[in-house]
Amino acid sequence: MSSFLTPMMGIDISVGDHVQRKIGPLTINMDIVWATCIAGAIVMTLGLILRAKATSGVPGKFQMAWELLVGAVQTQVDDSIGPRGAKIVPLAITLFVFIFTCNLFEVVGIGSKLDVLPAPTSDINLPLAMALYVIVMVHRAAIRNRGVGGYFKHYFSQPFPVKLAPVNLFMNGIEELVKPVTLTLRLFGNLFAGGLMLSLLAALVAWKFGSFGVIGGVLSALFTVVWKLFDMAIGAIQAFIFALLTILYFDTAMAPDEAH
Repeated sequence: MSSFLTPMMGIDISVGDHVQRKIGPLTINMDIVWATCIAGAIVMTLGLILRAKATSGVPGKFQMAWELLVGAVQTQVDDSIGPRGAKIVPLAITLFVFIFTCNLFEVVGIGSKLDVLPAPTSDINLPLAMALYVIVMVHRAAIRNRGVGGYFKHYFSQPFPVKLAPVNLFMNGIEELVKPVTLTLRLFGNLFAGGLMLSLLAALVAWKFGSFGVIGGVLSALFTVVWKLFDMAIGAIQAFIFALLTILYFDTAMAPDEAH
């Protein structure tokens, strides 16, 4: 068994390393910063292209794809929140497109120690920032929906009768604390695991097929392509789940207490 593991133990597998820069007491992951900026620029460019090509007549393929996306999100919002949730549609679509774009950066990775263009969502800081932003907007919507008094009353009066107010406060408090954590870790965990699997795959192929020359290179490329296609599907699913949970959180915030 030890002889079987020895070649693999000699391969350096490192995931999560970044190009870093110290700014005062802060350590900034510069590769994540520029990857996030590039992803944002791509999303804004797509929006500008859509605006330039938008027509009230027969839509092109690009406009049709956007209309299908908007229609799907609009249907989901209408089914869960109703007409009052129309303002959430732009946020949900923006989150989905931006997160999916960030996740696609995983495709250009090769499993090296430092990627030139890492997936920003594979670093916990970006998913946490997006999750906190969503939760703040959800609480803002709850205050506007119920008023300040109704907002605080909700934590003491739901889901059990008011006489169990301490239990209600404890349960609701835990729920609100868990929301940003689950949003963050679900997205980060899947993307980080994707990078780890890519590194393991690269190491495994180098170990098992490195001595096969050209054939080993072809097999390595084939396995990598198959994994990247699977990784793209995971990226799309995670972007959809993040947007869907955002809609559901707004549904809870904007619903009257009687609906809980």
